[in-house]
Amino acid sequence: MAKMANSLRDFDRLAEENSKKARIFFQMGSYEEALAAYWEAEKAWKKMADILFEKGKEDRGKEFCEKAQEARSFCGMSLFKLERYQEALDIIDSFLEIKPDSPIEWSNRGFVLSALGRNEEALESFEKALSLDPGSPKILTSKGIVYAKMGLPEKALETFDRALETEPRQASDWACKLPRFSFFSRNKAPIMRPDNAETWYWKGNVFLELGEKEKALEACKMALESDPDHLNSLLAGGDLLCEFSEYGEAFKCYVHALKLSPRNEAAMKGKEFCEMKING
Repeated sequence: MAKMANSLRDFDRLAEENSKKARIFFQMGSYEEALAAYWEAEKAWKKMADILFEKGKEDRGKEFCEKAQEARSFCGMSLFKLERYQEALDIIDSFLEIKPDSPIEWSNRGFVLSALGRNEEALESFEKALSLDPGSPKILTSKGIVYAKMGLPEKALETFDRALETEPRQASDWACKLPRFSFFSRNKAPIMRPDNAETWYWKGNVFLELGEKEKALEACKMALESDPDHLNSLLAGGDLLCEFSEYGEAFKCYVHALKLSPRNEAAMKGKEFCEMKING
């Protein structure tokens, strides 16, 4: 019994260490390393579950089986980031066979299908996710992005508006942030607000596709009021400000973008362009 307990502790420690490393690698963008570490965590927790099932400890076995499944789900996310979409889809589908009522996995399935160019199926997955988690702003935004990719701007804008009107119900929907500084911010009060920058950013993209540049710029402003560090909105906002000859404000966007991503080529070129225009 003591030997089994020691083995379980060793496996659990190994799994936790690998899971922690994987999260750090993922945040750093080192997706190959994250994938390898998540696989090791999954194997260790699965081994623990098998040992406990053999000993008749069903409840504890299920606990570690769920941890193994969660690690496997993160493997799918890593594969997605590595653009190994079919492998990611296989993992998601296997997860949904076990937990068919997971809105997160149905949403992840939508992401992968869209990346594979299977947008109609992606919409079906997002609809399924919304049936399980109605009104989720993150899922609505994802669905709107698919409409945008399909060349359906009206449906995309309608879906983004629904997302922006939806109040977050939990931290996993929208993480509330404290605005620190925004080049576009008119409200300097330190108030808490939902992070809906991604929704505004994509709404701006749709306006840009429609040739409505002023509305696109306003959407970038709203995105950066929500999250001053939203890199894509800084770049898009800088480009649009240049088109309106507001080179000073555009310069600030590019400088801040370079603080977030020092080797970003678009930000470097934008900054140089603004310097040339400002210095005449």
